[in-house]
Amino acid sequence: MATCAPQIDETNQTERVRALNDLARLGQNANARFVFTATLLATLTAHAPDPVANKIATVAAQRSLITAIRSAEFTPDNDPYGEHDFGSFMLGDTKILWKIDVYENDGTFSYGAEHPENPDTSYRLVTLMLPQDY
Repeated sequence: MATCAPQIDETNQTERVRALNDLARLGQNANARFVFTATLLATLTAHAPDPVANKIATVAAQRSLITAIRSAEFTPDNDPYGEHDFGSFMLGDTKILWKIDVYENDGTFSYGAEHPENPDTSYRLVTLMLPQDY
């Protein structure tokens, strides 16, 4: 007699993925990291007059970016799948995009975790970028 794989309730899976993505976006998921594209940071720190000022401007920019995505608001129009995994906002005159990708948390960090709803087997990468970086 063949056994069937257990069925996962898609609603519950989406709710678990959303909760893990929210924790990642809020900086409260141990299996998540933030990354910022070089183009984005260069754009936001172009005014820094020297290397020390550039480092300070980079840290300030990263903090502003993380603060902004923590207050993201989601609607069916901007989050059709209900996973809270993508957004955009304006920082001054600069449009910023962010996205969350889920990887296997098995040492290979292969893209597309088989079980993104499982916090033990998935790893999240929150990427902040300019639209041209996407």
